[in-house]
Amino acid sequence: MHSPDKTFKGLSGVERAVLIGTVIWILLQMSRFIAVVLINDINEGLASEAWRYPAYLDLFAAVFAVPLAWAVWMRRSLLTWASLLVYWAISIVDHIGNFVTTTFVGPPTIAEGMENPYLVPAIQTALDIVFLVLLFVPVGRNLFFRLGSTQSE
Repeated sequence: MHSPDKTFKGLSGVERAVLIGTVIWILLQMSRFIAVVLINDINEGLASEAWRYPAYLDLFAAVFAVPLAWAVWMRRSLLTWASLLVYWAISIVDHIGNFVTTTFVGPPTIAEGMENPYLVPAIQTALDIVFLVLLFVPVGRNLFFRLGSTQSE
């Protein structure tokens, strides 16, 4: 195993697209800070207590978005790859919790007025799965580490 090319110029066009897309999708997770409003609603008795766990997972995603985006852009390595794996897995678990909670107690207060409270989490889950899968295909995996033969190239 040898390290990937750390420079942006050294990446292929597809690798650049995957890298930029990953960083953008991670940074968009900062919108999940809206969970602070939901947590306040829960604390004030305006929203079901069942929403607390999904709200905390949203906060996790929001808080770690900037450091993880920085690591993906600047410090691609096995540790960054593993961190992304955990991040996307937790995010997907959060979305599943959102589906379950919406089904059993109704949508959160922050989703009032939405015609379909399942639509946004469904799109987010699909994109999380896409970026999770990209970690395992060569074009995505090679951004973090390259698996190769023991012979010199």
